[in-house]
Amino acid sequence: MDKIKALLNNYVKSVNDCDTELARSFWDNEGEVSFIHPRGYEHSFEEIKKHFYIETMGGKFSNRDLRLKDLKAKVFKDTTFLEFSWDFYATENETGEKIHHEGRETQFLIMRNGEWKISNIHYSKV
Repeated sequence: MDKIKALLNNYVKSVNDCDTELARSFWDNEGEVSFIHPRGYEHSFEEIKKHFYIETMGGKFSNRDLRLKDLKAKVFKDTTFLEFSWDFYATENETGEKIHHEGRETQFLIMRNGEWKISNIHYSKV
């Protein structure tokens, strides 16, 4: 479970810092990945990088602060299903308005060479 928590910490850091290189390190490079979110449905890391990280997180928000809570994990031999809620605080770039969104997220992880990697994410606002 420690490696899964480390992955989630990196995930949060990648969103808060809009760090696409850190994100690349924990997304699965060998299989197909997908990311379903309120603004789109991405089917590769390059789409996730462009549409979620660069256009949404970097383009729309500054001072990002993603906080995860209520983590539930179902760990199998080489797959894991995560479910959690989150709070997202940020400042809108265009207006300077402070925002707070709440949501739910599921992640499907796979084991690759002894490391957990994200294969699929699906999140929605509450």
